[in-house]
Amino acid sequence: MFKCFLIIIAILSLFACSVKENNKNYTVETINGVKTYRNKNIPSTKDIVIKPVELFTIQGADESITDSTRIINRISDFDADSKKNVYILDGRSNSMKKFDSNGKYQFSFGRRGTGPGETEMSNWMLILNDTIMYDDYIVKDMLKFNPDGKYLYENRMTESGPFERYQALTKTKIIGYQAYYEEIDDEMFVSYNLSIMNSDLKKYKQIASKRAKFVQGKYNFFDTFLSAYATSDSLIYFAEKSESKYKINVYNHEAELLYSIKKNYAKIPFNEEEIKVFDTEYKDIWYFSDNKSKFKSAIIQMEYDKYDRLWVFSAVKRDETNQTDLLVDIFKDGVFLQQVKLDICPGYDFVNYDHQIRLLGDRIYYANTQDQYMKVFEY
Repeated sequence: MFKCFLIIIAILSLFACSVKENNKNYTVETINGVKTYRNKNIPSTKDIVIKPVELFTIQGADESITDSTRIINRISDFDADSKKNVYILDGRSNSMKKFDSNGKYQFSFGRRGTGPGETEMSNWMLILNDTIMYDDYIVKDMLKFNPDGKYLYENRMTESGPFERYQALTKTKIIGYQAYYEEIDDEMFVSYNLSIMNSDLKKYKQIASKRAKFVQGKYNFFDTFLSAYATSDSLIYFAEKSESKYKINVYNHEAELLYSIKKNYAKIPFNEEEIKVFDTEYKDIWYFSDNKSKFKSAIIQMEYDKYDRLWVFSAVKRDETNQTDLLVDIFKDGVFLQQVKLDICPGYDFVNYDHQIRLLGDRIYYANTQDQYMKVFEY
């Protein structure tokens, strides 16, 4: 009798464990030694609250600014160093504006030109171990300065063409997109490769590569290239570019695939209001003339926060109730935790350079490049 009782208890325990397992919002499968976390659109918690608190605002220009070197004409890119000093690249004057951790202006360095420490066109910057670097897009140079604005030297990009979305991966390595142009049988092809580079911008490892035939008027840049990525102290998160699939591959810093993250997703078309904003944003960019996007990319942007969580800015079905809500899917260790709404800026389901968000250290940085200002938050 006692044995029967123990057997019944064991069966009930197994059943309870099975029910508990089935109540998870994800499953895990392993193929060829690589795990895939398959997440449902069901949050595993409702406890996450993210309420950013504004610390300060940096205006590009206003009537109180009397120092002409302080004026920011066009915010092209930005980053922060280890002391939380903020550096803003002015893409019109090709100069770098430095602000302290409280948003107080320090000084400007760099300028337009062809001499040492000067650039003809600048779009991108990064800070590597407190060395400030920004590009000369025309001649494919990356200029380097110390935190005092002293020009150090430049690196000529010899391995690729234009570069995009560069950022520090470690104190000695850089990650970003390298572009390549190839002519094959009188036809032009363009490739964008997400690469890990050393401090002199020489390729060390490659995460992903994508190539497309270049046909003027048909070439849709944002739908083809520049998949979202994010990094942590040990990992690289890379989102596959897709209109129908929500998938993120996770690599170590040696470009070895560790696991994948998936979440239930179905294709979502742009609504009329979104198409109107989209067309206005890119009306002067010729490669959208005959090849407009109809469906959204599943994943638009990713960031990694101070709590070791992955933020995924993904496409959602929008209407008048959520047309410009900024919504973020929060993951930890491959598992979908919760979707949260952030009160920082409008949300868009396409790459919108007028509204740029980055998580740097323990702060959130938002740059409005239409009205030329930056807000910095703690969270």
